[in-house]
Amino acid sequence: MKKNNKSIIPRDSDEYCYICGRHMYAGLHTHHCLYGSNRSNADKYHLTVHLCPDCHMKLHDHGDHAEELKVKAQEAFEHRYNHEMWMKVFGKNYLSEETEREEENE
Repeated sequence: MKKNNKSIIPRDSDEYCYICGRHMYAGLHTHHCLYGSNRSNADKYHLTVHLCPDCHMKLHDHGDHAEELKVKAQEAFEHRYNHEMWMKVFGKNYLSEETEREEENE
């Protein structure tokens, strides 16, 4: 039986880089939007995006888009499940941090 690895992140495609939009027939990397102790749950709940090698390297080397992808992961998860389950599984609310940053910039 084939495992379903399709991401639940809106706009993710296995032909385009999620960040820059570069089209590639092969060679895209699968990036887990949550990592460390949450990597296995990111895999379990399909919280991944496809990235070109350049964007993936920038993300891991410099943190480019890392927080944005955590927010996107939480939004997608909560759309499918709910906030209570997100907190139970992942234990951190990235949406509130994004809201706080937006308020500070106003």
